[in-house]
Amino acid sequence: MPTMSWKQYNSSFVSDVNTGDITGVLGTQGQVQYFPRILSESGIPVMVANSGTIATNGTVTLGTALPTTYAAAFCYFPASAVSGDSTGGIYYVVFSSTTVGVVYAGKYGVANGVGSVAFTPAVPTGTLTAVTGSNSSYTGSTTETTLINVTVPAGAIGDNGQIVVTANWATNNSAGAKAGAVYLGGSAVGSSSSYTTSTGGSSMNSIRNRGALTAQTSQLIGGASTGASVYTAINTAASTSITITGDLATATDNVILEGFTIELFPQD
Repeated sequence: MPTMSWKQYNSSFVSDVNTGDITGVLGTQGQVQYFPRILSESGIPVMVANSGTIATNGTVTLGTALPTTYAAAFCYFPASAVSGDSTGGIYYVVFSSTTVGVVYAGKYGVANGVGSVAFTPAVPTGTLTAVTGSNSSYTGSTTETTLINVTVPAGAIGDNGQIVVTANWATNNSAGAKAGAVYLGGSAVGSSSSYTTSTGGSSMNSIRNRGALTAQTSQLIGGASTGASVYTAINTAASTSITITGDLATATDNVILEGFTIELFPQD
């Protein structure tokens, strides 16, 4: 039984009853062909910063070099790396080399990343003010950190629709484990994409509803590791979230989400 809400629009298009956005076309026999659409994407890197120091003028010096000099990036720093920040969070950083940059005020999220707050990285506008660093060495986080949080609208997937999450990862070459994972409504979907002595890769996660809004199957397609299907029971009739996380086993390593795309392919 179809569950996706729609109304006829100008006799040939259908639109979402909640937002008014045109979401498909209506055939002559009453059949609906829904449009695929991008829920979120960005090419601005988000990373878990490795161990280093943030000086009082906001200049960060990392202990392990990044793969390139990022003119715009977001970095997770642990509690107390920035003066007065008791939880840690994600900050906007402009790098001038592979180890040195300036950290700017305006924290996103809390401890272990953005948490439940929607976050897609975009270069901030307006006047930027450097943070006041603790001027003491901090140890990079080895706790799984939420780097991206994107809302999936209620009922948008449909009974048999799919979400595809493509992620591009960069890491340093070391024996320490580095991993990226995707979650739907807090449940892991597909095996994590993990790296050690490689310097990153791309992964694609497919998440499908299985004839109902409350049953999914998902799998990692490609990346450094693959795995069996994962079965979840998230109620996508309600608004839910897609999150992407990064995780390090060693505080001196890098895990960098270079960019991502979250695509929706609705189907009743």
